[in-house]
Amino acid sequence: MATSGGRGDNLCGAKTRKGGTCGHPAGYGTDHAGIGKCKYHAGSTPNGRKAAKKEFARRQVETFGLPRDIAPDEALLEEVQRTAGHIAWLGALIQSSDPSELAQYTKDGDKPSVWMELYQSERVHLARVAKAALDAGVAERQVRLAEQQGELLAGAINRILDGLNLSSEQWARVADVVPRELRAVSA
Repeated sequence: MATSGGRGDNLCGAKTRKGGTCGHPAGYGTDHAGIGKCKYHAGSTPNGRKAAKKEFARRQVETFGLPRDIAPDEALLEEVQRTAGHIAWLGALIQSSDPSELAQYTKDGDKPSVWMELYQSERVHLARVAKAALDAGVAERQVRLAEQQGELLAGAINRILDGLNLSSEQWARVADVVPRELRAVSA
């Protein structure tokens, strides 16, 4: 999708006969204004309408996401991780900013910049979500799952080793080799 010179408004962007790109707004003269090709570049054709509908749906999914089946504890954990990512990104942005950019000068006096306000609100949100996750026992559930996975893995390794009919010398080396290799995988 083409945009014009950094102004951010969407343009048709189709190639013109003269080798340039169409400067009409996206969807100009069609029933899908703002999305897709203009009426002069097949935007009103069935395929143009279909492409515009697909693009509209893609934008909606990008903006709002699709519903998905998720357990509440998994949703809390994802929100903790997502918010921690927001904080890390905002923290890096603030750290790389000129200190003079971190304040807004208003008629009522100085106040923190939008980035600082967002950073602070995300930190508060993370604390709330982390507390909710702890209250819901997400950490304990993760520990139980890790223990169960460890037991399953240990059982599988034992069954594999039993099936190999190892000699007593080989069995003696199992206690050194298996833990070393598992530590290497987890590192």
